Amino acid sequence: MPGRSDPGEQTMQERSVKPGMPEGDLRQTEWADMLPHTMGGDYYNEFWSYHIFLENDLHLHLTFSLANFGSFKSPVSGGKLFVSNFKGNNYNVAREYAIEHLVIDEDHNKIRLHEGREIYLSGKLPYEHHIYYRTAKDGVSYLVDLDFHDIHQGYTWGDGVFRLESEDMGIFVHIPRAEVSGIVVIDNDTLEVSGTAYMDHTFQTNLSSKVVNKGFRHITHTDSGFHIGYYLVPKKRSRADVIGLSLIRENSPTILEKPKQITVLDSDRIGGRSVPRYVEVVFHSGNRSVFNRQQDFQHVSFLEEIGGIRRRLVRSFLGGEVIEYVGTGKMDGNIPINYNFFLVH
Repeated sequence: MPGRSDPGEQTMQERSVKPGMPEGDLRQTEWADMLPHTMGGDYYNEFWSYHIFLENDLHLHLTFSLANFGSFKSPVSGGKLFVSNFKGNNYNVAREYAIEHLVIDEDHNKIRLHEGREIYLSGKLPYEHHIYYRTAKDGVSYLVDLDFHDIHQGYTWGDGVFRLESEDMGIFVHIPRAEVSGIVVIDNDTLEVSGTAYMDHTFQTNLSSKVVNKGFRHITHTDSGFHIGYYLVPKKRSRADVIGLSLIRENSPTILEKPKQITVLDSDRIGGRSVPRYVEVVFHSGNRSVFNRQQDFQHVSFLEEIGGIRRRLVRSFLGGEVIEYVGTGKMDGNIPINYNFFLVH
């Protein structure tokens, strides 16, 4: 198994899991897990996050989201697209719609952000899947039209829900690895593309910036499997120092690793902010791995499109500003990873 073992550590079976962690062990995800989990609350965030790795170092990060900001703003759905290295250029575009326009079509396994817009995901996993994102902004048009095939079964830890005092946080890895093909079009410039993709689905029953201090995900796809992980550091650590999971499949059944501790070993500064460069994750099994953030393709704020006094007001209300760093690095010195780190500043 990847990672270094510490013989002084107890095994996963010998050590009890902290209160607030999901009940059960490795479980296959199903369509019911794909559906929204949070729409009845006063505050919530929910994300379906795709990380897509295409030929010629073209990377896409597409996120479908739901959010309720309480009295500050009416509930909305959203679709945000980050494009890295499309013929040497990077692009960001986001769309947002009132939540009442959201369409859940269970008969066709489809989630559409707006009945009159062409932004949706569809298909019953792991048998089929499709994403479609068409929009235009500031005079630039965007289209992502991708089919998924050879889709690996999705997994979560037990019921997928981490219970932190009064807040719930869910993590479901619906697509640990899949092949993708289709087209990416920016400003009428079309590329036929192919590669691999990953997708996870997360939710919080409060605003992310109020319950999470930092976190990161790492993704490695191989010819025979995957090694992926998603970890979050709660602002209040009375129930857990870290929550999340890691999934490993390499010519064997999928293995679940449960994180016990996360430590920032070294950082650098970007734009006056301290950003982790080396991070160690220790698991309940006794294994541990060190992750090195090496090359950022993009670093963007979730409030990027808001400026001036309004941005300061939103930051104050949210309890901070989420900055995301997307790029490539290494795990344990030699295993290539794609990552995204996110920090609340």
